Amino acid sequence: MSLNRILAEYAINTPSDAVTPAALDACKKLVLDTIGVSIAAWNAPGISQVHDLMNQWGGRGEASVLVYGTKFPGPDAVFTNSAMAHALDYDDLHDPSALHISSVVLPVVLAAGQIAGVSGKDVLAAMVLGIETAARIGIPYNHRRQGVQGRGFLPTSVIGGFGAAWAASRLLKQSIEQAVNAAGINYAQASGNRQALFEKTLTKRLQPAFAARNAFWAACLAGNGITGPEACFEGEAGVFRVYINAEPPKPEDVMKKRDYFEIERNTIKRFTSCGLAHPLTQAALDLAKEHRFKREDIQEVAIYSHGGPDGENLTGGPFKMGNNPQVNAQFCNAYGVAVGLLRGKAGLAEFTNEQVLKDTEVAEFAQQIKILTELADIPKVKRIEDDFPPHVDKPHVLVVKTRDGRELRKMYTIREILSPKRMSMDDTVEKFYECTRFSGVCSDDKAHKIISMVLKLDHLANISELLDICTLVK
Repeated sequence: MSLNRILAEYAINTPSDAVTPAALDACKKLVLDTIGVSIAAWNAPGISQVHDLMNQWGGRGEASVLVYGTKFPGPDAVFTNSAMAHALDYDDLHDPSALHISSVVLPVVLAAGQIAGVSGKDVLAAMVLGIETAARIGIPYNHRRQGVQGRGFLPTSVIGGFGAAWAASRLLKQSIEQAVNAAGINYAQASGNRQALFEKTLTKRLQPAFAARNAFWAACLAGNGITGPEACFEGEAGVFRVYINAEPPKPEDVMKKRDYFEIERNTIKRFTSCGLAHPLTQAALDLAKEHRFKREDIQEVAIYSHGGPDGENLTGGPFKMGNNPQVNAQFCNAYGVAVGLLRGKAGLAEFTNEQVLKDTEVAEFAQQIKILTELADIPKVKRIEDDFPPHVDKPHVLVVKTRDGRELRKMYTIREILSPKRMSMDDTVEKFYECTRFSGVCSDDKAHKIISMVLKLDHLANISELLDICTLVK
C-alpha cells in the first residue's frame, strides 16, 4: 500500500482507547501550552490584522477563535488560531522531524471537533494521531533534506498539514478513502520556505497557519467527493522527490513499532525565541544569576554556537533592529545573551517590539557581542545516537570576560535545554500563568478554570465548552 493509505488507516482506525495514558498526558500538556502561548499572542504584531480581515470577509460562524470568541468559517478560524499559536515562537517543537506541529494540528482538531460536536476525548485522540502520523513521515523527511533545496523548504508547513488533514478526517467521521484523498488534496497545497525567517518578516508566523488552513480545506473537500493523488509521498512527483530530491522511506520504516507515541517527544519551549537560541540564552541567565552583572562589569562577550545548517541564517548573525524588532530579537543568539546577562530574564516582556526598541542598552550590547566560528578548548559532547538531528548534541558556548580579569564560560547543548522531559506539567502550568498574565486579558481565576478544564479534557462532553471558556475579549 501507499504510505498515504497506510498512515490514513492508522489515523482513522486506531481506537481512542489505544492511546496510552502517557500520550494523553503529553497531549493535555501540549493543548495547555498551545492555548497559553495563543493567549499571550492575541494582540501580537500581525494577529489583530489577521483577525480583522477574517471578520471583514465574514461567512458562516461555525468555529471559534481563541481569546476573541469570534466565530468564523472553519478554514478562517483555523488560520487565525494557528497564526496566534505560532506568533511569539513560543510553541512546541518535535525535534526529530523539525515540526512546530501543535500550532498546525490543534487549531484543525479544535475546529473539526467543534463542527462535528465531539467530546474532549475524541479531540485528544485525534491530536495524538495527527501528530503521530505527521511525525512518522516528517522524521524521514527531515533526515533526508540536504543542500539549498532541502534546507530552504520549511518542514512545518510542508509536512505538518498531512497529519492535520488525517486528524480532521477522523473527527469528521470520514472513510479511509476520503482520508487518503484529503492527504492528496493537502499535498496540492503543501508549501512554505525559510525566506521569511531569513528576512525576519511577519510572514514567518503565518506559515503554520497556511498549512493548517489547507489541511482543513483538504479534509472538507475530500468529504465532498473531491479526489486527490494517493502516491503523494513516494510518487514520481511526490513530496520526497520534488521537495528534497530524495528517495522516499519504505513502509516498514515509517511504521516501525514504537513503545511510545511521538507526541511524548514534543518539546515545550522555555523562551519566546527560536530553539537554536535557547542554549546560549540559558547560559547567559545562569551567569547573570551567579554574578549579577552590570554593563560596566563586562569587558567582552563572545559566543560560539552550532545550530546545524540553518544556524547562521536563523540565529547566528549579528543583531539588527530592522522593521520587526521582536522577530529580529527572537532569532538572534546575541540578543538572547545580551538580555539574559544584563536583565537576568528573557521572558515575554523582554521580547516585545516596544521593549526591544526601548532597551537601547541591551540592543547596543547585543551588537557588540563577538560571534566566533572557532573556539579553543571546545568541550567535547558525546553524540547520543538516535533519530534526533546531530546538531542537538553540539556545544553552544558563552564566554564572558570581566573588567577584573576573569574569564567565565558556560556551555549547553540544544538537547539539554530542549529535552522533551525538561518541562513537566507543573512547569507548563507555570508557563501558562506567565502567558495569561502577560496577555492583560486573562485573570488568574480564568486561567485556573482553563487549566482545570484542559486537565479533565478527556471527560468533557463537547469540545465547544473549552473554546467557550477561552473567550476573553469581545
